[in-house]
Amino acid sequence: MQFNSLILALSGTTLLMAHPFTERDNGFIELDRQPASHGSGHLVFLGSGENTKRMNMDERNPIEERASCTNDPTPSCSGDHTARNDICDKLVTELFADPTISVGSSPRQICYEGDAAESNEYCCVSWHNVVDGLTKGDLAPIAQTIEQQCTQNGISGKTNNVWVFNTCTSVCLSNRGTHC
Repeated sequence: MQFNSLILALSGTTLLMAHPFTERDNGFIELDRQPASHGSGHLVFLGSGENTKRMNMDERNPIEERASCTNDPTPSCSGDHTARNDICDKLVTELFADPTISVGSSPRQICYEGDAAESNEYCCVSWHNVVDGLTKGDLAPIAQTIEQQCTQNGISGKTNNVWVFNTCTSVCLSNRGTHC
């Protein structure tokens, strides 16, 4: 009986190592994994797996949002958690390739997983607030702006107060889906 339990435990460990995004420190889980349209990588969608608490309209300040939010943000670049330029380029290409594909409310990050044989095989775009009606195309130009402007020693950058579809939020591009 103990031998069967040990085999089951070891096989579960192997599965977790094979898919590092199965459950993250931030509580997000892998919601979907799709083969990339271009190249041999995968798009990995991560989120809470539950309906995320939405802010009541009474709690929001629409006048303040309109005043502080922009459609053309300037990213702040960072040297922390930098993703490889080639992997981020593949993520942005994937976002532009299927711009009308709905992302849904629960995912809060999309990562491109490149070749696991190489180090630093992830580039992730993440956003802070739930965005109802979000499509890949809504994230593509923001991710591209960060990619083009934050390229020193890899890519890591964040835009604050940017309109993503119909929501004012922050967007990050780095080698992980949480924080930049």
